[in-house]
Amino acid sequence: MRLGKLNKRIVIRRASAATRNAMNEPIESWAEFARFMAEQIDQRPTESWKAGQTAAQVERVWRIRWSDRAASITPSDRLNCDGREFQIIGVTEIGRRIGIQIVGIAYSEEGLNT
Repeated sequence: MRLGKLNKRIVIRRASAATRNAMNEPIESWAEFARFMAEQIDQRPTESWKAGQTAAQVERVWRIRWSDRAASITPSDRLNCDGREFQIIGVTEIGRRIGIQIVGIAYSEEGLNT
């Protein structure tokens, strides 16, 4: 992978130990796991109609250099890029330890998160 194409900074967040609020309900929290320089290679905005509402979402694909830490990224992690949080829906290895390709999806604030 060419270093000059890695022009986006991404932050991978991993679920941390659940805490509880005053009503003893679990609170989901995410801690920073790693930062990488990435190449954004694709973006697909879509809009759908679910439960009587219009839900907008954007799907993006990034490529990062392979490392042990990058290889441990899973779909249970989250990705933050340009101030927007993405759910990771796919992680694949490029070649033999050349890079990692990450596919993430973000929903609009007005849209449904289902």
